[in-house]
Amino acid sequence: MGYLENVVVFIIDDNPANLKVLNGFMRLLGWKVHVARDGESGIEKIQKVLPDIILLDILMPGIDGFETCRRLKSLPATQEIPIIFITALTDTDHIVKGLGLGAVDYLHKPLRREEVIARIKTQLKIRHLTQELQRRNQDLQTQLEENQRQALAIRSSEEKFHIAFNYTPQPILICTPIQGNILEINDSFRQFLGLPKSEIIGKTDLELNLWRSPETRRQILETLQSGDPIRNQEAEILNRVGDAAIMLVSAGQIRFNGIQACLLIFLDITQRRRTEEKLQVLSQACEQSPASIVITDAEGNIDYVNPKFEKISGYSLAEVLGQNPRVLKSGHTSSQEYRNLWETLSAGQEWHGEFHNRKKNGELYWEKASISPIRNAQGQITHYVAVKEDITRQKEQEELLFYQANYDAVTGLPNRTLGQDRLKQALEHGQRHQHLVGVLFVDLDNFKKINDTLGHDTGDLLLKEVAQRLERAVRKSDTVARLGGDEFLIVVSKVKAPLDLATIAKRILGLLRQPFSLNSHELFINGSIGIAVFPEDGYAPEDLLKNADTAMYAAKADGRDTFKFFTAPMNAVAQTRLRLETELRQARKRREFSLLYQPCLDLRTGRVIGAEGLLRWRNQTLGEVSPEDFIPIAEETGQIIDVGEWIIEEACRQLALWQTRPSFQILGLNISPRQLRDSYFLEMLESVLKLHQINPQQLALEITENVLLDRHPDVFETLEQLGKLKIRLDLDDFGTGYSSLSYLHHFHFQSLKIDRSFVAKLPADPQTAALVKAIISLARHLDMEAIAEGIETRDQWDFLRENGCDCGQGYLFSPPVAAAELEALLDSQPFAL
Repeated sequence: MGYLENVVVFIIDDNPANLKVLNGFMRLLGWKVHVARDGESGIEKIQKVLPDIILLDILMPGIDGFETCRRLKSLPATQEIPIIFITALTDTDHIVKGLGLGAVDYLHKPLRREEVIARIKTQLKIRHLTQELQRRNQDLQTQLEENQRQALAIRSSEEKFHIAFNYTPQPILICTPIQGNILEINDSFRQFLGLPKSEIIGKTDLELNLWRSPETRRQILETLQSGDPIRNQEAEILNRVGDAAIMLVSAGQIRFNGIQACLLIFLDITQRRRTEEKLQVLSQACEQSPASIVITDAEGNIDYVNPKFEKISGYSLAEVLGQNPRVLKSGHTSSQEYRNLWETLSAGQEWHGEFHNRKKNGELYWEKASISPIRNAQGQITHYVAVKEDITRQKEQEELLFYQANYDAVTGLPNRTLGQDRLKQALEHGQRHQHLVGVLFVDLDNFKKINDTLGHDTGDLLLKEVAQRLERAVRKSDTVARLGGDEFLIVVSKVKAPLDLATIAKRILGLLRQPFSLNSHELFINGSIGIAVFPEDGYAPEDLLKNADTAMYAAKADGRDTFKFFTAPMNAVAQTRLRLETELRQARKRREFSLLYQPCLDLRTGRVIGAEGLLRWRNQTLGEVSPEDFIPIAEETGQIIDVGEWIIEEACRQLALWQTRPSFQILGLNISPRQLRDSYFLEMLESVLKLHQINPQQLALEITENVLLDRHPDVFETLEQLGKLKIRLDLDDFGTGYSSLSYLHHFHFQSLKIDRSFVAKLPADPQTAALVKAIISLARHLDMEAIAEGIETRDQWDFLRENGCDCGQGYLFSPPVAAAELEALLDSQPFAL
């Protein structure tokens, strides 16, 4: 379908997450994507790009999607481009309004790839068909005009030609006998040639390139010049585009308009020749077919088999001639299947199916067959023809694909899909026979450390050994499945009492506590287990899995290496978390976020020189929500990408107002690891900096030490690019992680932030004091600033200042405050020494 190739899609949406998702959908199909973040710039770009289709968000800053649509439909260059709205709005009034403005469809959030692609393809097809219809209407109009012109030409030439000349279905031309100048043609010849008559009359047959073979032309002209007629001489005649037709040429000399001329009449036998060739091909097709072909009489006795049949089955034509195809029976096809086959064929219908047959040497093989009845002129069945394909390798591949689709490649256990199917079957059986079913959710504790320290190969070996121990802990009739990562599902059917599940959980924990000897390493690992029981904790597989998962997290919270049964309070905690997650998804749209700014001081002078931006969320129903509650959820669900973008946009908007103040030097922002792994992060950041004309050196991105511990290649690449953009990087919570000191220099960090847990013990604790002095000294020798967090006493300030710490922040100076209060501090400088 050519209209789905080289498709250009234009997306207008102020939400980077939507842009990223839609961009990913289109890129998978090889489509080119252009984007805009608002309606004004989108309209300007679309007039240059002229895409095939436009995806348009309704709620945007500036002009909304409806106004954008109205303007696009008012412009001649863009009014025919189909527009699909993207919206979370579902009320009829908005849909009617959009359709009234010229939109062709709506896509409702959240966006699903299959729906998005299907709807876009539908609109592209509609547009393609509309354009094709317009073109065909134009062609019909052109043809009508040409027909009218021909009719006038015929009437004007009635004095020159007999009416039969013009209306004969055979192409006819009149030409001079020596040079081949064409004097007249009939309409059949013009249609064959595909040129207007005005472009044919007066030209020679050579100029029109009529003859494929120059030798054939020479023979015909020589014969005509001698005065002898030509009867049905075969020749290949070319039309305007060089397509050849096989013609029988009959010709002779005539007088035309007072001069000697030649009349040539052509009979097109191309179709006849093609039919003959097809018959020849068909006669060879059976012999050379890559499929096995068997023809039987009406009683099913073999009349013919082709060489492919002989090669596959091992039987020669002589061995099976007159035999019934049952000579191939393997015994694996039931009598009922054969009865169904003959009932279908006897009713005059085609039969399609598969056979598990046996070759002459006894080897079994699979065949996919189509058997059709052959009827004579009276409609009676005289023969049957079977076309069969050896699908043995396909069957083997299907078995392999089934295994790959349903079993885990590392452990050989059922995977998530098959595990959930086994759970569904166990629940159906339990419901019919009124017995309990246990669902155990097993998660290995600290498995990631093994992968990070010993590598994934050792991690995979450990998973295999864990899988074997889990299978030893349960019955053969129970199911152990790997859900992914270090998570396992155990389905225990026919449970007599919940206490039995506790026994199994204790057995599993005991097996996991035993050391694992892998690759000369002796490893120790524990597990946390959550248990849900059917029907007490749910009837649906998804509910039981969710509740077992909730119980597992409760086991982890209780110190790990233990098990927990699901309880109602756990569900309440899970529901609270779900509610937080749901409300968080709407927070940005509802404008519930705000930033507070904690002043950062030059500890030597006591002057406020900057601030750290801190996110706050006040929900319309939940009230003030602590960052400690919602930031981890944003991290886990990926919403931190959208939240982080809002923080950067808001902080840069404020920084644009402060960067002209001589006293304000730096604004710090915490950056999530998920943001650093996001491919859109750098593009978004550069765009915001450019929009607000921010000096990159006045924006500090605070990275925690643990981000470097993961050694994620995307994170490292992003840090490299941030350094090239001259954006300041601060290493937050220094001393609490395990990162290599080489990263401090490699990624051009400009400051170390001393964690508040160290500052809180100053100056009384000698070991902490020594550690803080060491961090300050390290920063100085690496040409970096040392920044202390959580300063709450004058003694802490004095200690840090006296030991060379550059900057600090904390409640001694000020809690996080609104922008206006920070500006007041910048103006008054109440802590200046």
